[in-house]
Amino acid sequence: MAFLLLLFPMLAIATPACEEAEQLLASLKNEKLQLQADKQALEDILDGQVPSRATLEELLGVTLDLPLIKLPALSGVRAQSLPDCPSLKSDLDTLVRQLGKLEQAGHALRQRITDRNLLQRQVMVELTELHHTVETLIAAENPDPAVLQGAILLQNALKRVWTLIPTLDEKRVKLTRFELDHLWYSAPPLEAPEAAIPEYRTLIKTRLDLQRQIRTLRGDIWERRQLAEQISEQGGLDAVPGLLTREVRRIGQRALDTLVLVRYDLNAPMRGSGYLPLVQNVLALVLGIAGFVILVKLARRTRQWVLGLHEHVVNASGDRRWIRNASRLLSGLAPMLPWFLLWAILDQLSLHLNSPTTKVLYWLLPLANLYVIYGLLSLLGEWLVGRVAQSAGAYLSADQTQQVLDHSHHIARWLMIPWLPLLVVWESLGPSLLYYLMQGLLAVCLYVGLSRLLALRSKDYLVCLQAILPSRLDPLAEALLSEKLFTLFAPLLLPVALVSFLVDFLDRVLTDFDWYMSFKARWFRLRTRIASDEDDAGSQNNEEAVEIHYERWFAQDVPEGSKLPFIDTGLVAAMEKSILRWHENKTDENSLVVAGEKGSGKSVSINKLKSALETNAEGLQVIDIKVPARTTAPADILALVGDTLSVDLSEHGAAALVKSDEDRKPTLVVLDEAQNFFLSQQGGLEGWRQVLSLVNARLDNVFWLLLINNQSWAYLCNVFGRDYQFRNVIKVKRWAQSDIRSLILSRNHLSGYKVRYDEVLLSSRGPEAGNVRNAEQRYFSLLWDGCRGNPLVALKLWLTSIKVQGREVLVGLPTPPSAGILDSMGENALFVYAAIATHGTLSSHEISGVTCLPENVVRYALKGGFDTGFLQKTEDSRYRLVPLWYQPVISYLTRKNLLNE
Repeated sequence: MAFLLLLFPMLAIATPACEEAEQLLASLKNEKLQLQADKQALEDILDGQVPSRATLEELLGVTLDLPLIKLPALSGVRAQSLPDCPSLKSDLDTLVRQLGKLEQAGHALRQRITDRNLLQRQVMVELTELHHTVETLIAAENPDPAVLQGAILLQNALKRVWTLIPTLDEKRVKLTRFELDHLWYSAPPLEAPEAAIPEYRTLIKTRLDLQRQIRTLRGDIWERRQLAEQISEQGGLDAVPGLLTREVRRIGQRALDTLVLVRYDLNAPMRGSGYLPLVQNVLALVLGIAGFVILVKLARRTRQWVLGLHEHVVNASGDRRWIRNASRLLSGLAPMLPWFLLWAILDQLSLHLNSPTTKVLYWLLPLANLYVIYGLLSLLGEWLVGRVAQSAGAYLSADQTQQVLDHSHHIARWLMIPWLPLLVVWESLGPSLLYYLMQGLLAVCLYVGLSRLLALRSKDYLVCLQAILPSRLDPLAEALLSEKLFTLFAPLLLPVALVSFLVDFLDRVLTDFDWYMSFKARWFRLRTRIASDEDDAGSQNNEEAVEIHYERWFAQDVPEGSKLPFIDTGLVAAMEKSILRWHENKTDENSLVVAGEKGSGKSVSINKLKSALETNAEGLQVIDIKVPARTTAPADILALVGDTLSVDLSEHGAAALVKSDEDRKPTLVVLDEAQNFFLSQQGGLEGWRQVLSLVNARLDNVFWLLLINNQSWAYLCNVFGRDYQFRNVIKVKRWAQSDIRSLILSRNHLSGYKVRYDEVLLSSRGPEAGNVRNAEQRYFSLLWDGCRGNPLVALKLWLTSIKVQGREVLVGLPTPPSAGILDSMGENALFVYAAIATHGTLSSHEISGVTCLPENVVRYALKGGFDTGFLQKTEDSRYRLVPLWYQPVISYLTRKNLLNE
C-alpha cells in the first residue's frame, strides 16, 4: 500500500510527458512515410521514370535551371529533443535514427541530380517537357497506330537518355559516351501514317528536339575532354573514318527530318487552308529580307553617330590632348560597330523565329551571320594592310587605297567557302570530330588568307618588322619573308607587329602626361647610358668648348640689338587678370603673390606684363622694385617703399601710406626677389611682418605684386599660415615640353647656327631611320625631364649637351648632374645647403645665423659645395646654387626632409 502511494505521484507526472511523446511519435511516423515516399520517387527518377518539371523541382526543393545550386548541408546525426517518457523512449530513439538515415539517403539522391552542371540540368528540364508531349500522344483517344508506336519508341529513348545524365561524371563518362553515341546515331525510326496528320508532325518535332538534347550532352563531353583522348577512346586513328561517316550520316538524317517537318508545316491543312502556312512563310521571307536590308542601313547609321560623338569629344577636350588621342579608339571602332550591332540583333532574333510561320527565316539566319562575318573580315583586312603601310612610312595614294579595299574584300569572299560548312556542322552536330576538323580547315584557310593579304604590301611588312626587331635579326627576317617563304612565315611574325601597333597607340595617348614623358625619357637615357659613358671621356670639358659667341645667346640678356624671344606660358595672363579686376573696381583685393622656382620666368614676365598693362590698363603706373639682398630691417623696408612712392614712412609707417593714397594715381608696385625680406632666424621675420602691414593697409590706389622663391614661400606659409598672409597666390607651373622646345630653338635661331643631332638620338631602324623630327622629340623629352620644366636649367643643360663645330651645333644627350655627391657631405653641410635653397642667396655670416652653426663649419661646407661645382659665389660675396645643379640638389634635400616644399 505504501509502494502504491509513492508510485501514484510519479505516474501523475509522467502522464503529460508520455502524451506529448505519443503525439511526437505519430508525427515522426508520418514524416518517415513522407521521406520513404520521396526516397522512392527519387530512386524511380534515377532509374528512368521521367517526372513533370513541377514534381521534380518539388522533390529537389530547388529550381534546376539556376546557374548555381547548393543544397543545405545535413549534420551527421539528426538533432531532436524528446519528451521524458520511459515507455516510449526506445521507440522514439529508433525512429529518430531511421529518419536521420532517410534524410541522408534522400540528400545523397538529390545531390546526384543537383550536382550536374548547368547544361545538363537544362537538358533535364527540356526532357521533362518532351516526356509530357510524348505521354499526351500516347494517352490520346484512338491514336494512329504509327503515331502510337513512334511515341512509345521515343518514350523509351527519352528514358534511356534520362538515366544517363546522373552518370555523366569523370569515372563513368566513357561508358556513358558510348551509350549517348548509340542514341545519337540510331534515332528511333518513325513510320509515316497513311494521312498527313498534326500528331505525326509533333512526333517528328519531338524526335528532332530529343536529338538536339542528346547533341547538347554529347557536345558537353567533347568540350570537357581532350580531342586526342576522345579519339583514343573511340579506337584510335583507325576508327576516325568510321566516326566521321556516322557524323555525316547524322547530318543527313537531321536534314531529312527537317525537310519532313517543313513539308508538313507547308502542306498540312491548318486553320482550314492548306496554303496558309506557305503564304505565312513567303510573307515572313519577304518581310525578313526587307527588314534585314533596313536593319543594315540603320546599323550603318551608327557609324556616323559614333563619328559625331568622336567629334564632340574632340571639341570638348580643350587643352587635354590625351582625351583627343584616346578618342581615336571611338573613331577606330566606328566602322566595326554596325557589324557588331547586327550580330547582336541576329542573335536575339534566333530565339523568336523557330516557329512554323517563320521557319524559312530561321534557317536563313546562318547566312545573315555569314554576311556579318564577311563584313568584319573585310574591315580587319583593310585596317591591317593600312597599318602595316603606315608603320613602314609608306603613304597610300587613292588608287593604292582602292586596291587594298578590293584585295581585302576578295580574300574575305574566299574565306566564306570554308566558313559556311563550319556553320552547318555546328548547327547539326555541335562539338564533334567533324566540327574540330572543319575548325582546323578554317584555321588553315585563315592562315593562308592572312599571308595573301599581307603579300600585297610584302616590302612594307618587312620594313615594319625590321623597325621592331633587333638589327641582328634583319638577315633572318629577309630570308623568312622572301617570295618563296612569305606565305609560310608571314602570319607567324604578325603578333610582333600587332604588339608594336598597340604600343604605338598607347604612346600617342599617354604623350600628354608628364609622368609618362619623364618615364620615357629616363628609359631612353638608361638604354643609352653605356654609349654616353663612352663619349664622356672626350666631352668632359664640353662646357668649356662652347664658344663664347654662341653661349651668349643662351644667357639671361641676349646681345645688344637682338630681341629676346618670349614664351607665353600663361603666367602673364594670370597676373594681368588679377590686376585688371582691381583696376576696373571689380574687387578690393589689391595684392598678389607669385611663387615659383628660381629661373621659372617670374622676373622675365614682368616686362611682358608692363607692355600688356600699357594697352589694357590706361592710367596705371607700374613701379618695379628689385629688393636688395637681405633687406630685413623694418626701417629699411619702409625707406625702400617710401622712396619709391615718394612718401615718408619712417615715422608713421603704413598710416602715412594710407593718408597719401587719395592723391596717388593707380599704381602697381612690383617687389621682385621678395625672399630678401626675411631670414629664418630669431628676429629675422620682422621685415616680413612689416611687409604684411603695408600690404594689409587699406589702399585704393596701390596694388602689390610680390615675386618670391617657392622654397621661401613654403617656409613663410609654415610660419605664418598659408591662409593668413595673401588671399591671391599664383604658383608658377613647370613649363611644358613644347614651351622648353620653343625657348631653346628660338634662341638658337637668333644665333644663326644650324642644329644637327647625334647618332644616338637618330633612329637607326625602320622607316624612322635618320628622322630629325623624331630625334628632336626624343632630345627635348630628355631635356624636359632633366630640367623638370625649369627654363633656366634647360638653357644650361642645352649648353652642356652640345658641341659647336663651325656654324653647326651637334646635339648629344643632355646629362643632368647627379646629387649622389651630397651623400658624403655630412649632416651639417646639408643644413647649410638647405638654408641657401630656402633663401636663394646668403652670405657666410647669414648662413651661420640661420643654421646656428659655427663659422668654420659653414666655411667648410661652402668650400665643399664650391669645389664640387653646385655652389657659386656672387660679386657681393653671397652664395647660391648653380642653376644646372638646382633640380638635383633640391630633390635630394627634399628627400632628406630638409626643405619645406
